[in-house]
Amino acid sequence: MKEEQLFQQMKLWRNWTVEFLLTIPEKLADQVPEGHNNSIRWNAGHILTGWDNTMFPGVNKERQLHLSYHLLFPRGSKPAHWTEQPPSMKEIIMQLEKQPAVIEQACKGHLNDPLKEPFLGMETLGEMFVFHMNHENLHMGIIKSMKQLLLEG
Repeated sequence: MKEEQLFQQMKLWRNWTVEFLLTIPEKLADQVPEGHNNSIRWNAGHILTGWDNTMFPGVNKERQLHLSYHLLFPRGSKPAHWTEQPPSMKEIIMQLEKQPAVIEQACKGHLNDPLKEPFLGMETLGEMFVFHMNHENLHMGIIKSMKQLLLEG
């Protein structure tokens, strides 16, 4: 697949992510539905942070998000353990809107570059890029389910 197509797909999926997140009432953002460990805000922040945590270091650049994002939204974390106020949904959505262009600018021409260390069995930046598109969609499925559960409850 051509690099330009991957960047276009990332932007397409991200636009859908942002459009859906804009439909979520703020009052639902921090509720954790039964059977879940995290909130909609956590899932949205986790999507954003996952890309930031791996793509920029993959091209020897500094992560773009403030350290607080990486402390609030890593794998295995949950809102019940937060000791500081998370960013607002508006702020997370704004960062999600800006991120694809910054990723494309940083990674263009580098998707075939080998990673310093394999990432979940992946060996190139492009393989990790595809992983993150799928990871984002996994979390969007969770967010959509959570919204439905919270509105019904």
